[in-house]
Amino acid sequence: MNAYFSSVGRSHRKKKSVAVEHHYRVDIFTAIIDQQLQELNNRFNEQMIKLLKLSTSLDSKNSYKLFNVEDICLLVDKFYPKDFSDQEKIHLRL
Repeated sequence: MNAYFSSVGRSHRKKKSVAVEHHYRVDIFTAIIDQQLQELNNRFNEQMIKLLKLSTSLDSKNSYKLFNVEDICLLVDKFYPKDFSDQEKIHLRL
């Protein structure tokens, strides 16, 4: 892994001295992470991300540590307005 990596197709004059380990840990890793982030950005729009963030307030892990009434009310108002009556929305805040 400490040997020097030589890329196919590169000119010998412009050759970088990079170890094989560096090539795999840095060059390949960052390229893959960039590709995965781009894929996630293409699949999820801003509204979907907001829905996912607000949904975390419903997580029962750690005795509802993330429970937040304001986030739940915003979730109801923005994404599920027809699923709750006006009276249920008022009671939800209480």
